[in-house]
Amino acid sequence: MSLRTAPLEPKALDAAVFLLLALSLSIPSGYSWGAVLLLLLGLYRWPAVLRGRLSWPGDMRAWAGAIFLMGMVWSMHIFVDGKLVTNSLGVDRSVKYLLVFLTLPALLVGRPSEKALNWGCWVGAIGAGLTALWQIGILGWDRAAGYTNAIQFGNLALLLAAWSGARALRAQQGWQKAVGWIAVLLGMVASVASGSRGGWLTLPALMLLIFWLKAPPRSTGKSLSHALRAAAFTVVACLALLALPPVQQRVSIGIDEWQAHELQAENTSVGLRRSFWKLALEVGEAHAWLGAGQDGYERLQRQAVGRGDMPDAALEFNHAHNEWLDMFAKRGLLGVAGLALFFVVPGLIFARGLRREPEDTQGGGATEHADERRAIAACGLMTVLGFAGFGLTQVMFAHNNGNMMYLLMVTIWLACLQRPTVRS
Repeated sequence: MSLRTAPLEPKALDAAVFLLLALSLSIPSGYSWGAVLLLLLGLYRWPAVLRGRLSWPGDMRAWAGAIFLMGMVWSMHIFVDGKLVTNSLGVDRSVKYLLVFLTLPALLVGRPSEKALNWGCWVGAIGAGLTALWQIGILGWDRAAGYTNAIQFGNLALLLAAWSGARALRAQQGWQKAVGWIAVLLGMVASVASGSRGGWLTLPALMLLIFWLKAPPRSTGKSLSHALRAAAFTVVACLALLALPPVQQRVSIGIDEWQAHELQAENTSVGLRRSFWKLALEVGEAHAWLGAGQDGYERLQRQAVGRGDMPDAALEFNHAHNEWLDMFAKRGLLGVAGLALFFVVPGLIFARGLRREPEDTQGGGATEHADERRAIAACGLMTVLGFAGFGLTQVMFAHNNGNMMYLLMVTIWLACLQRPTVRS
């Protein structure tokens, strides 16, 4: 007898995905509502997994393995001298990754609808933009920060804008496309208002994927010319954004701070980062395989401040503002390898999903399904590339919203590429 889907389960899954996206930045820990509902749906399906009535597609197995491995990476150094260390992020992250692992069966049976994905992205980006306008225009803040910090807020808003653009291209009605592009605009407003310069480094890659999706080539022979057109549109769009006064101001400040660092003026945003990176590299080299752990890194950072090698302001931060160097310092080369797989595994799957298959040109429903599959793959690849780019100047995974949004959205985009598989 085949496994049947409960009548309310598809609606509950749609609600979970919609809430995860729509509330992600507009209320405190807004992503948690959808995450909890998704966890409940996953727990409901785990008995079927244990009885062997649900099969795991190869891509989902690979992603489940990456989640498990990364959870093990976070568990490094949670025991010191035989005692459990609860005041670092290790225990919290290990538990969170286990909970996300438990959500996976919910997406082995069903897939969120296009409607839930579209409106979730659009409402989420619009909410981020309105939040930014309220904080800048009404509250008078210098930088919009949502209910997290300016960097996390701006980076996640940028991703919501990118997803909204990809989903707007799939909208069937004109008014829906208009809502989608308004969402893109407001998501970009949130990004600009946050002043998160590191996030803007990823913008060309995200835009390139959207312009590639806008009119995909119908034959492989036209791929090069299409890629060149997409690249040209991307350059024009990025130059237009660079012309905005708030963007110019933040870029100018960054350049000035970089030059000031050369004059030993380290107590600036750029100067602090360069100090963090230097320390993290030194700590990682001294503890190459397993790293120094969170407590060890912070102890060495305090010593560096005491020696005058870092400014006093460094004590306000507990990470190196670079995902790779932070992982190297705290969990060594083993941690770096786990982080690499955490990006590479889903990245390769999504890149493969962007390719046009021979049957995609058969017309009708087959072509429509293929276009949706590529849109999903593009959103997934945007997620991976976005977080990889953000991680050059920020440790996204030092924050709960960074972990949860990456884990859950990669899982959702990845699941949408698969077909539900149920054993009799």
